[in-house]
Amino acid sequence: QLPGNQAHIKVELEKLKKTYDSQQQKLEERVIAMGKELQEAKGAIGDTQHKLAEQSAVLLTSQSQLQEVEAENSLLQLRLKELNEEYRSRLTQYIKDVADYMDSKSSNVMGPSKAPADRAPMKRFVDSMLKDIRASYKSREEQLARAARGYKKRMKNLVKKHENLLIAYGLQREQIRSLGSSAMDCGPAELHFSITDPELLTNTTRELNRLREDKAKLEMQLHELQKVVAGLNLLFSPRQLDEEGWAEVRKQLREFAHTTQEDLEHERSQLLTRAIVAEEQVSELQEYIDKHLAR
Repeated sequence: QLPGNQAHIKVELEKLKKTYDSQQQKLEERVIAMGKELQEAKGAIGDTQHKLAEQSAVLLTSQSQLQEVEAENSLLQLRLKELNEEYRSRLTQYIKDVADYMDSKSSNVMGPSKAPADRAPMKRFVDSMLKDIRASYKSREEQLARAARGYKKRMKNLVKKHENLLIAYGLQREQIRSLGSSAMDCGPAELHFSITDPELLTNTTRELNRLREDKAKLEMQLHELQKVVAGLNLLFSPRQLDEEGWAEVRKQLREFAHTTQEDLEHERSQLLTRAIVAEEQVSELQEYIDKHLAR
């Protein structure tokens, strides 16, 4: 039967060859198109990096100017405080001089026969007035100090709650990512909601923000890798690879994804443990300072 089927075999071989040639041509066209897209993407990345460098230079200049202005403002506030103290002391001395002058004039007019207990009434009045003013100043300063301490304590509590919410948000993103598909939107990274105000940042918060930035970079790399894998799935379909080769590719991809995820999860768990321990230590130190070193 084999010699009789030669014509049929040749026809089938021609069909397979045409199919292979067409698929090879499509693959080459796809590779050329992807090369052009890659060049365009590189150009766009270069422009973006150039703009980012310019913005970074402007940001550094602005930060330097801001620091200079803050330093100048601190000096001006200190100078204003000194001038207020000097003005207050001069005004007190002027009032005392006026009181002494009035008492001396009153004593000269009334004569020396006046009783000693009735002398210098203006000085006594001025002393009483200055005493009340000092007491009111001291009371106001203590009130403002208590309000400032209460404000700082509330801000610390808010920052701590915010950090706890960010940790819970990160855990929820990881759960959604582990349960859903890779195309599911898990929301922006934790770094997007981090606190950036320098006055509210502690050393622990800065370390957490740095770790969140590293985690966001790793997530971006993983996302790009998933895009590459998806492109490979489109380019090399199961029909173009034999079953054994395709199974090997899928096995390697699964092993790579599993290993990468394990490494990321292990690193993330270590970082979270370090962050929690650091937060507990900072809380204990702050409590000790508030209780034993406040005076």
